Amino acid sequence: MKLNNISTYALNSSLRNITLAKQHDLAEAQTEVATGKKADLGLSLGAFSSSVVSIENQIKFINQITVTNSFAENRMSAMQSSITSMVQSANNLMGQVTAELQGSLNPELLETIGKSTLGDLTAAINTTFRGEHIFSGVNTDSSALVDYEGASGTAAKAAVQNAFLTNFGFTPDDPAAQTVTPAAMKSFIDGPYADLFNDANWQSLWSGSSDRGIRSKISTNELVENPTTAHAQAFRDTVAASVLMAEFSDRNLNPSAIDEIANTALEEMGAGVALLGAEQSKIGVIEQRVSVANERMEFQQNILSTQLAELTEVDPYEAALRLNQIVISLEASYTATARIQSLSLLNFI
Repeated sequence: MKLNNISTYALNSSLRNITLAKQHDLAEAQTEVATGKKADLGLSLGAFSSSVVSIENQIKFINQITVTNSFAENRMSAMQSSITSMVQSANNLMGQVTAELQGSLNPELLETIGKSTLGDLTAAINTTFRGEHIFSGVNTDSSALVDYEGASGTAAKAAVQNAFLTNFGFTPDDPAAQTVTPAAMKSFIDGPYADLFNDANWQSLWSGSSDRGIRSKISTNELVENPTTAHAQAFRDTVAASVLMAEFSDRNLNPSAIDEIANTALEEMGAGVALLGAEQSKIGVIEQRVSVANERMEFQQNILSTQLAELTEVDPYEAALRLNQIVISLEASYTATARIQSLSLLNFI
């Protein structure tokens, strides 16, 4: 019969290995209790570890789109507010002009109304959000509308004045302007003056905006384009009506011609207000789509988060129980080690 050698060294080595393993288990258990997640995903999940990476990437992508959607929502909200301001300015002009048409026209007052409205429209159309001109489409660094009375509006102002001079052969300040009939003025407004606001002239004289809006990815598979820029007819009509009154009201034109200017400006501004309402509706449709996309992505994110939790999270009660068991086992190992280390043959001699 053969007996294996037994020594305190062998016992100590065995317990030391057990203790080291338990200490490693303790560190993992403490991490799981503190974080609520598995300490070593690769060891726990094996081949399924790639699923965790994939789900996390999808969640990050959805979060990024949600952030950009908030920017888009704020931009469109600023656009809605600006258009509302334009409508109010236009309505004020129409109310004042209508009141003037019911009595004797005051050319100086009409000019003041036109300039005031044009200034309000310019400020609203040139609204910026995060340093970008919101009505300039993709040309975000360009002003959506020139300042007609400022340096940027020099070319537009000269074009308006030259159009009158070319059409009639004299300036509005010339005494001969008294001979302009309402029919002649109407023909000028509908012809040479209206041409100043066609596509080519609008882009070269009045606006730095594009005819295409900013595109935004509002969900994982949906792309939308902002439907409103200063290139829209609504902005042209309101600006044309304001400039018409600001430029030609307080001149040497006879009262009947000025009356034609006021009536035409009133008609154009009314048409512009109706079109501004249509632009607001277009923006509202996009706002609704963004809102629905956000709700859909929130639902997707909740599903992905649930899947991720199932793969990575631990049961807190089970983790706490495991930690307690490891602590008890480790304490027992420490106690056994201490007792073995206290053994000595000298105690038996």
